[in-house]
Amino acid sequence: MTTPSAVILSAGYASRMGRFKPLLDLGGKTALDRVVSLYLDAGITDVRVVTGYRAGDIRAALADRPVRIVHNPDHDSGMFSSVLAGVNALPPAVPAFFVHPVDIPLVRSYTVDTLMAAMEEKPAAVIYPRVGDERGHPPLIHGSLKAAIAAHDGSGGLKALLDRFEAQALDIPVADEGALLDMDTPDDFRQLGDRLAKGSLLTENECRLLMEQVHRLPAEINEHCRQVARVAESLAAAINAAGGHLDAALIRCAARVHDVARLEKHHADAGAALLRRMGFDRLAAIVAVHMDLTADEHSALDESEVVYLADKLVVGTTIVGLARRFDAKLKKYAQDPQVTDNIQRRKRAAAAIQTKIERLTGKTIDHILPTAIKG
Repeated sequence: MTTPSAVILSAGYASRMGRFKPLLDLGGKTALDRVVSLYLDAGITDVRVVTGYRAGDIRAALADRPVRIVHNPDHDSGMFSSVLAGVNALPPAVPAFFVHPVDIPLVRSYTVDTLMAAMEEKPAAVIYPRVGDERGHPPLIHGSLKAAIAAHDGSGGLKALLDRFEAQALDIPVADEGALLDMDTPDDFRQLGDRLAKGSLLTENECRLLMEQVHRLPAEINEHCRQVARVAESLAAAINAAGGHLDAALIRCAARVHDVARLEKHHADAGAALLRRMGFDRLAAIVAVHMDLTADEHSALDESEVVYLADKLVVGTTIVGLARRFDAKLKKYAQDPQVTDNIQRRKRAAAAIQTKIERLTGKTIDHILPTAIKG
């Protein structure tokens, strides 16, 4: 399959919002610019923006963007008229196309990439991103449905038309709450702004979805990561209470997904590569070194070190000391100098990090970790 097209719906009045949604500023970019960039950055060259209300303002805002404007003179009749205008403007042989309302501006690029890869691997009538138990936006629609959309009378909108092809549809799990978040009201808009302000991290629910539904990891790996996250969060809180300046949210998130590629060879590198593809470079940098890093007692503590130590303090879901974690392995591989050298190096790094934390906080690790966590 060649590259699909994208139809962006930007023709409505936004009556519930009370302001013109496409040009609202979200983190320094308009909602329209975010959606347009989503597809251009994915390598999609045929992007069609459907206009209606304030068409001139939309055209002016996109003057320097390589997109095609499709005006819908019947936008008063509802959203499906804009779907119809956009789809009818597509090339006759379009292989597939996204349909994306402009008021869903925080879909991640990795979601679009994932849907395109799924259509390439196993073509379906419609491919939907699924976030937990809900279908989100944007659907990727096979080009063979173009005629059916053009012939639809509009009753029930696009959803009713696509429901006719449910047997040939495919749901792809994604860890992207942005696929569900629209901005119909001022409160919705504020929530989207809050999401952007929190930075480029996965939410707790997205971490769960990534581990359990996208990668379908065994329960024991998920529970291990939850426990490591609890330990890392406690360590970070103690460090910051003693004057440290670590990003506790980054630490927790990285710990929560540090074993996302646990079933793959060289899982730290594989997990980091996955997170980079998803756009989470800071998480990737921590996950890349959670198995092995260089640390000494005199350098400043950083987020990677906290996650590294937390992982070494947890076996399964049990909190253990460093001696218990490493000494059994040293005994097991005593006849293999190369392996024991690697184990000793990792143990020294963990011990150096533990020493720094205890020196800064004035507390032992046993006192830092709550009894509830140690279980």
